[in-house]
Amino acid sequence: MLCISQIDMSETVTQEMIGDFLSSDVWAVCSTYHTVMKTMPGASVFGKVMMFELPYIADWKAIGQRRQKLVDQNNVRENKNRVDFDYRTGQKVLLLKEGILRKAENRHEGPYVITEVHTNGTIRIQRESWSERLNIRRVTPYYEKSPE
Repeated sequence: MLCISQIDMSETVTQEMIGDFLSSDVWAVCSTYHTVMKTMPGASVFGKVMMFELPYIADWKAIGQRRQKLVDQNNVRENKNRVDFDYRTGQKVLLLKEGILRKAENRHEGPYVITEVHTNGTIRIQRESWSERLNIRRVTPYYEKSPE
């Protein structure tokens, strides 16, 4: 990053400055260690450790298994706090507003009544005088306050 700023800030760019920048860039690419692949990307692609000209044979099956293990772990972590919820006809929902909202502005509009529930993750709600089909990711269940 420093090399780029030096080239950008200077009034003239010499061939030597470009050479230094390229050699720094090549060093960064060759020496970056990929944690999932357990090697440097250049070594697995070209079959040799690029900095030292050592042969390298990538075990693509093991790399794929490590990647799948990480995907599964992340999936479990993401789904740990997820609440299973089924929408029903007649239930009320709040619609998430789109676009850029101000800090104090309410993020939801509604409530709207569900008129139809589809099996593909969409629902149909009644808005004023028209009906609209929405993905369930755009709505939140509406819980009416109980009178006390």
